[in-house]
Amino acid sequence: MAAAILAIAVAAVVMPFTCGVRTQDIESRQTLATSLAAELMEEIILKPFEEPSDGDELPEPVSSFGPESNELTRSSFSAMDDYDGYEEKAGHILDPSGHLITDEAAVGLSRRVSVEYVYVTGQDTGEPPSFMRVVVVVCYNDMEIFKLTRLVHWIH
Repeated sequence: MAAAILAIAVAAVVMPFTCGVRTQDIESRQTLATSLAAELMEEIILKPFEEPSDGDELPEPVSSFGPESNELTRSSFSAMDDYDGYEEKAGHILDPSGHLITDEAAVGLSRRVSVEYVYVTGQDTGEPPSFMRVVVVVCYNDMEIFKLTRLVHWIH
């Protein structure tokens, strides 16, 4: 009888600590996911809205998204649209310098980006779009845990 009471007492004392550690892991992962999304979003919006032009003409927004054939890595992307479809699988998330993130909280995290032109209310759809929606999603074990969306405006 004493052993059963002792087992119940030990379980009651240990359970809050176990839950606390689990909660701390979740919070660390969520904090890192937020940071990873913000860091990639900042990198994207610092790129030009359109592909740089080679001559004196003003560049126009591109009609297709994603990197050009000569843009093989994230560091070679030259405009915001190049990030459309960009994805880093779990265990392969890179920091802005191109180094693998090895933080324990990053285990199981992945991220992906979508970029699209959008028209806002009142904007002439006969003209080239002057807004782009950028979405960065961070997942844990393929379940979305953080999503950051930004509407970027280009002044022609």
